[in-house]
Amino acid sequence: MSCCSKLCHKDIKMHRMGPQRCSVLSFIFLAASVYCKSPTISIIPPNGEVYLGSTKYFMCKVTSGGDAALRWTTADDEDIEDEEGRYTLKKVDESVSGLFVTSLRVEAEKVIKCHGEFDSGEKSEAELKIRVIKRPQFVGDSPMDKEYDAGASAKLPCSATGIPAPKVSWIRDGKTVSLSRGHLYVSADGTLNIDKIQLSDAGTYSCLAYIQERQEAEYKNVSITVNAAPAVQFQNGCQNATSVSNTSLVCQVTGHPRPTVTWKRGTELVEHDGQKYILSVDGRELSILQVDKSDEGEYTCNAINRLGQESNTLLLRVIEPERESLGKGVVAGIVLLILLVLLLAIDLTCYRTKRRGFLMCIATNLLGKQTPGVKMQETENKKGSAHKSHVVNISGIDA
Repeated sequence: MSCCSKLCHKDIKMHRMGPQRCSVLSFIFLAASVYCKSPTISIIPPNGEVYLGSTKYFMCKVTSGGDAALRWTTADDEDIEDEEGRYTLKKVDESVSGLFVTSLRVEAEKVIKCHGEFDSGEKSEAELKIRVIKRPQFVGDSPMDKEYDAGASAKLPCSATGIPAPKVSWIRDGKTVSLSRGHLYVSADGTLNIDKIQLSDAGTYSCLAYIQERQEAEYKNVSITVNAAPAVQFQNGCQNATSVSNTSLVCQVTGHPRPTVTWKRGTELVEHDGQKYILSVDGRELSILQVDKSDEGEYTCNAINRLGQESNTLLLRVIEPERESLGKGVVAGIVLLILLVLLLAIDLTCYRTKRRGFLMCIATNLLGKQTPGVKMQETENKKGSAHKSHVVNISGIDA
């Protein structure tokens, strides 16, 4: 009889004992039951996924119950033995047994077991599901650089393998390309389709193979170059420039390979001289220094590459700068100042000639009579004359 069985037998008789002895025996029983719990074993790690072409190590370990005889078996309880390219056993000690599992080919999911037989005669087992998996991997050696002429249809295949099969998608500028048919779409077999490819379609595209359950991803980048004849345009067909200023004519050019750009004024070629004309490095901007009326006219931008050429013309008009005019407020101020100065001059003249101000002169002329202040002054003048007439001039000299 095992230790646990004996304790269970004693527990039946505990009710016949006193409370004190019962408490002691209960404590002993609880402690022993922990030690004597059912023997168990486990397999580490519990995940039985093995990558195709690799080897993974599993360990069968006694987790409770003491030492045990451990052995590995198939699902049919047949003992597993060393087998090259498949199994390799490793005995560690009485409580641990190791097994190396190698996956060299794709196989269906299978179960392996670990059996443990303990000294007490009790047995335990653990099982593990072995599953072969494979990371996503692209198939075929498709070129990393593709070149097309504008207007052609482009097809970029992308297929990948993996266990389980990965999902294939295409990404451009951080956005997933739609599966819906259109100018740019991905077909069911993972092929990227571009209908009537344009210069704007050039760039880098990424094919993504993704296994969601393990969050495993593989990328493949493809660079697309689109060849196109030049296209030339100006933002406006007419441009104004102020005389004696600098102006720039900008020609917007697209095309691949990069077009060569030249300028003409009328029928004459415009060349960079650093004094009157300055051309940018790519030739798309023409700067004219110290513009005058003689610079007015048509300027033609011409672009050419191996696929063709195109020209466009811009009309330059030179405008004379307007003279600065005084504002209405300034004119009003000047007129007011002139009136004030004129009134002041008239007032001083009136005072000197008639001993009265300008306003008094106006009042006298309009009313025909003198103001009180003027009358008092004339009265005083008359009194002075009368007084002077009573004086006898003896010497004959005026007093």
